[in-house]
Amino acid sequence: EHLYFNYQFHLEGLPENAKLLTIRNEHLLDDWNQIEQYIGGEKDILTPENAEAAFPVINKKNMTKDPSVKIDPYSSPKYLSEESTNALCRHLCNEIVNYKKILRRSVNLNYLQIEESITELRESCGKYADYGEGDCHYDMPDIKGKLLNFRGYVDKVQLEAVDGHKQRLENPLPPPKRIIGTEEEQEEKDLLMDDDAYPLPYSL
Repeated sequence: EHLYFNYQFHLEGLPENAKLLTIRNEHLLDDWNQIEQYIGGEKDILTPENAEAAFPVINKKNMTKDPSVKIDPYSSPKYLSEESTNALCRHLCNEIVNYKKILRRSVNLNYLQIEESITELRESCGKYADYGEGDCHYDMPDIKGKLLNFRGYVDKVQLEAVDGHKQRLENPLPPPKRIIGTEEEQEEKDLLMDDDAYPLPYSL
């Protein structure tokens, strides 16, 4: 499923002007705290002391000394020959291209952080880390059908319906408030509603 619902699927499924926030597995602590602060939360809310318990991530190699990233606990590390690694990177070339697109579109990553991730990618995949779209041995797949089938639409859906649904999803305004019962009954219900006319998750 991870290979089917891949970087391309998630990237091309985003609305055109959507803001993208990215947490890189190799830099989980820094990225998590930057996003928390970006959305108005507490600065450095995730500490080195609680990161490991909160996010027990297993990686083969901790390139950044991030305490939230666990070193592979096995005494014999996983091994791929140079030939196998090259073949794997060759077949993942388009995914690498889309991975770099995601990095560059992420509003929480600056230029140095993006270059850091691409440098780390070069350690694993060499020349493929610098390939752009059209440079890979395989063309970028056309996944329009996959997007239509797996993002809430049915088979053979009319494109007009897709566009209409897309516009509704991207409308920043809440749906119109519904009036139920008499005005007095509605006023009583309003006391249990928040400012956007949605029910509160608790009773007053």
